[in-house]
Amino acid sequence: MLSCDVVVIGGGPGGYVAAIRAAQRGAKVIVVERWKLGGVCLNIGCIPTKTFIHTADLLRKARHGGDFGVDCEGVSLNMKALLKHKESVIRRNKAGIEALFKSNGIQVVKADARVAGPGVVKAGDEEIRARAIIVASGGRPARIPGLEIDGDMVIGSTEALDYDFVPKRVAIIGAGAMGSEFACIWNAFGAEVTLVEMMPGVLPRADDELTTKLGALFKKRGIDVRTNTQVAKTDIDKGVVRLELEGEKPGTLEVDRLFVGIGLQCNSEVVAETPGLGIELNKRGGILVNERMETSVPGLYAVGDVVDKTWLAHGASSEGLVAAENATGGHRKMDYRVVPSCNFTSPEVASVGMTEKEARAAGIDVKVGRFGYVASGRAQAIGETEGMVKIVGDTATDEIVGVHIMGAEAGELIATAAVAMSMEATVEEIVHTIFTHPTLSETLVEAAEDYFGMGIHTPARKR
Repeated sequence: MLSCDVVVIGGGPGGYVAAIRAAQRGAKVIVVERWKLGGVCLNIGCIPTKTFIHTADLLRKARHGGDFGVDCEGVSLNMKALLKHKESVIRRNKAGIEALFKSNGIQVVKADARVAGPGVVKAGDEEIRARAIIVASGGRPARIPGLEIDGDMVIGSTEALDYDFVPKRVAIIGAGAMGSEFACIWNAFGAEVTLVEMMPGVLPRADDELTTKLGALFKKRGIDVRTNTQVAKTDIDKGVVRLELEGEKPGTLEVDRLFVGIGLQCNSEVVAETPGLGIELNKRGGILVNERMETSVPGLYAVGDVVDKTWLAHGASSEGLVAAENATGGHRKMDYRVVPSCNFTSPEVASVGMTEKEARAAGIDVKVGRFGYVASGRAQAIGETEGMVKIVGDTATDEIVGVHIMGAEAGELIATAAVAMSMEATVEEIVHTIFTHPTLSETLVEAAEDYFGMGIHTPARKR
């Protein structure tokens, strides 16, 4: 039997961060990980996908290099070199986590785990007793009946990230973050891409105004976008996947590979399969927690995808910090109001706070400020004029309730908006902040000025 102050189930971005913070606060920590440190995010998710996206962006820019005085004739994709780079990035990041664990005295047990009772974790043949348990078991790909991933003709992101070739024709089911990102990747790599989404637009959870523009841009780049459409029937024969589609854009589609990217489901079995534990789950299988990330069982915390909240790596890490501090005697609460998100499409789509539609549905009298990248000097200089910034404010107080950005470096820019919102800033305070010129960040202040109808670089409004 092993004993410690805090045992963490899962070594992904929620679990490993929680473990380090608990150790920094003086706790003896054990992490139980059945697979690889870094979890899905590092090994088959965020990090490797972004290496592919960076290569896709380099390809796009190289093909238009002549517009910027750089002739790039004969530019081609080297998949073997890309895979080597991907593995190198994963290896270095994993080594970094291992080094941090060693320096913080964190023990790792490699095994399947489940919570056997309050303060007790069963890890393989080991029993671990602890004052507090943090469940960070993550999620796994959701499945569509009849579209089960076989690792060959029907694949998910895991298989796609290991391909040393580019499918000639590929259909992607689901235009959320995963599906839309791979649509951009394979489109840049030269594949014929069909993106199928049952909802009215791509990135269904993002701001409608921005995603409408993104969908139009996808089509302009040659991606066959079929929204309000779903798969009625699938047939695989002689290396070809044949799809029968129904909805707004019905018809028969033949492709070489079918990519299923409809999201994730919670790995809550670690608590759900323990009789008498009394853990409460939501309808999607997410573990219910309070603002301290504590479950209905005292001393048992849960963070990350398994709580069915943000489905974001940085969201999991933030939850992990909150849980770790509370598990070691602290008093910290999770604030979901200002969790930013970014879809690493091309261009990126990032947001924080409520969309315009959500704010109106919440009964807020909103006002909106907008600014297009096309009017940004920096955007023109780097050839990234597709995009816009949108600020949503409360008319009564002018407090910022949401910021939404589509364009180059949106994922970087959104952090400024998140800081402003965490400080309950008003749109006027953004206006009075001096931004560096020439930068893409100026688009934020320009959108803030437009909110008041006083944008310097936007057409004058009628008064």
